Amino acid sequence: MPRTSTLAGITVLLAFLGWQWLEHTSLEEQHQRQQAELEATRRELREMARALGEQQARLERLTRDVARPASSAGQTLAFPVEPSAPTAGVERPASPAPPGPPVPPSEQEVVARLEEAVHGEPIDPHWSRQAEDLARARLERTLTTSRLESVHCGASLCRLETSHPSQEALEQFREQVLMAPEPVLWNGATYSSVQGDARAGTLVTISYVARESRPLPMLEQF
Repeated sequence: MPRTSTLAGITVLLAFLGWQWLEHTSLEEQHQRQQAELEATRRELREMARALGEQQARLERLTRDVARPASSAGQTLAFPVEPSAPTAGVERPASPAPPGPPVPPSEQEVVARLEEAVHGEPIDPHWSRQAEDLARARLERTLTTSRLESVHCGASLCRLETSHPSQEALEQFREQVLMAPEPVLWNGATYSSVQGDARAGTLVTISYVARESRPLPMLEQF
């Protein structure tokens, strides 16, 4: 009888250990599947960020093409002139040319206007320093391969300069900061401009972030 009880106890113990092992294996497989799905989502986000960067570059090229004169240098366009009816000593005034479509500002013009705004406005003693400290703390905690070079905040606008050692680091910065589901800094209007050459490892992003409930400076002069 004692031997039968011992065998029954061993059987129950082995069954319990087998159940624990199966549960552990199931959790490991579920964790691996979740990691694979997370990695696939990250790859899709990187591809989307890369595609967005290419679309932005194409848009900038189209903007520059629109801003160019209709005729190349050294060429003259001849238009047919309708002969006017002869009048007795009265000259017919020339008709004014119809206004053309407004030319959108180039990226250089937008950046120049934002630079003038952020460096020309006064410092808000109650907000500017707090915004600078907040930007440094959050970006240094968020950035991995990229680096925060400088930050300056006026009364309603902040200028942040970040450097990126490669195109991959720039894409990661866009994913972590510019395209983050929740604002890394605060909920304000932003504009970013990328400068430098990825092949030389000199990529720099200049980002302008407006104070909450404040718009980016209007481009009245364009």
